[in-house]
Amino acid sequence: MIEVAVLPWEKIDWSDERVQKIYLDWGIFNTHKQQLDIAANYYDKSLALKADDARALLYRSLCKRDIAQTQGALEDALAALEVEPQNAVINQEICEALHELNQFENCKLELHNNSRKYIGRKASRFINKLIVVDENFNDTVGDTLSPFILRNEKIFADVLAYLERENFVDPRPLWKILNEQNKCDVLSILEKEEVLLSPREVARRERAFRVFNQIYYNKSWIDVLFLKSLRENPNLLLPQYKISTPFLRNLVNTKYDVVKKFLKMLQARSPVYTEQLRKCPNRKTWEAQRQKHLNHIQYQTRRNMLTILRTIRQLRAAGKIKQLGKYVEEVMGDYVVLKTHRVMPWKFQFINEVYNTLALAYADIFMEPPDMNVHYDAKNRLIRLLKMPIDKNKDRVMRFVFGDKSTYQEPDAIDYTLLAYKKYLARLEKRMHFAKYSIEKCYLLYEIAQSHLTQSRFEECCSVARKAIEETKNCNSYLWRFLSILLICKSHAVLHKVERGRDALNEAYECAERLKCGELMHFIDLCRVSVETEISLKKRTQSFDSVRRRKSRLSVGGSSHMSQYSSGSANNNADERNEEQEQEEQQERQVTAREFQ
Repeated sequence: MIEVAVLPWEKIDWSDERVQKIYLDWGIFNTHKQQLDIAANYYDKSLALKADDARALLYRSLCKRDIAQTQGALEDALAALEVEPQNAVINQEICEALHELNQFENCKLELHNNSRKYIGRKASRFINKLIVVDENFNDTVGDTLSPFILRNEKIFADVLAYLERENFVDPRPLWKILNEQNKCDVLSILEKEEVLLSPREVARRERAFRVFNQIYYNKSWIDVLFLKSLRENPNLLLPQYKISTPFLRNLVNTKYDVVKKFLKMLQARSPVYTEQLRKCPNRKTWEAQRQKHLNHIQYQTRRNMLTILRTIRQLRAAGKIKQLGKYVEEVMGDYVVLKTHRVMPWKFQFINEVYNTLALAYADIFMEPPDMNVHYDAKNRLIRLLKMPIDKNKDRVMRFVFGDKSTYQEPDAIDYTLLAYKKYLARLEKRMHFAKYSIEKCYLLYEIAQSHLTQSRFEECCSVARKAIEETKNCNSYLWRFLSILLICKSHAVLHKVERGRDALNEAYECAERLKCGELMHFIDLCRVSVETEISLKKRTQSFDSVRRRKSRLSVGGSSHMSQYSSGSANNNADERNEEQEQEEQQERQVTAREFQ
């Protein structure tokens, strides 16, 4: 049997009654010092020795109310009332617990009963508390409720349906519920479906959370926000610390739950719509200030949009394409997506301008290179024209320096390039889910295909690029169509699928003709010439290989033939083979001449 360690001051030989009073005194002492967890422990020990001690139950009820365990506090107060039914302090504690549980009707009923039961100073406690409860009723269902209902009556049905779904408990077995939903009924761990929220909804909830805390906590709201962020802070909850991390995680979550419970108490006593009206009682003044604030945001947004367009044009003129793409993704994914048509009525025009400028910047790359006079290798000429890297491993030189940890290559090292690719891909796919305009979808699909191409995922790149080509039909954007086709050309060029690359280049040439851009047409012509040269080289290599195989078969056949027959017949057969070889060589020269023509 395991012996529990006993502290030195707990080793006492007094009677249970005396020990119970000592535990109670220790609990009261720790309560005054605001060490509520220790105090609750001593109250539990005191009640374990004497369960019907009304004084210990009362103090434990007060302690539980201080740590937001209001339901337990009410139960202790009711238990103390059974021991001493005529105690006014216990009745007052029951009313306080009902009030903090937001049961205002029951609290008002108890206050009325107790105000008639007692007289003098005892009755004044309940009368004063009754005034507070009446004011709570006035704040919740008074004059401020009607405007709130008229303003939000459209969403009441959805909110009630959501609450019913959250509170509904299905008594049937889990396998039966899953079977009726046509899901797998043998899962031991259920998969949690991730709720996808739009960026605007996420921003709205964050702002509502800040406003909600600012109303009730004033300047302390920033501490609540900090406490919320600590729950998942890796700097505090270090996974290497196996003992302190679970304790800290439990402590932070418990304290945040306490803050939330007190916040709900304040909100139930005086709702947000009442607090807002209390800060500005004049409705016309409040509406005028709101309209002024929205106009200020609209004017500031317009100035920001002009600055963004000017920066994009400057980056394009300077040829900083990578920096431009990163800037556009940051602006459009974090700032513009949060703007409504109220503060940005020209949003569609701005989106078209930004994405078309970015597409023009991407198209500026595909021009005739300045060193075209230099003879490129025919095999890699198309790849060089399409600005694709050739054999990255040859450019990478790994040097290991003794003592320099940055040069070490660990087998289990983290691939940060792959992590960045997955993070960027998840961001684009989430944006794609909430994209509204076709030109924005074209941009997102193009970026997804481009990210696949950088990771050498050529099949995924071609698949997404074809989706982008189909999406361009909705917005009639031949420029994004042209860029998406070139991604397919790059994939085929790296894989040396020259026939498919030729078909894609022909389709790209049609887009360039529709764009009426002579430079792009000239660029596609150069690519097509490179493809035709590679095809002819490939055919010539195949013809040479076939001739070589024929010669090897003939030589093997001739040696076996001479071993069987005499020298005279061997000479005749050699003459016949020479004639056949001359005929094959003549046919080969004709084929080669036709290829070069």
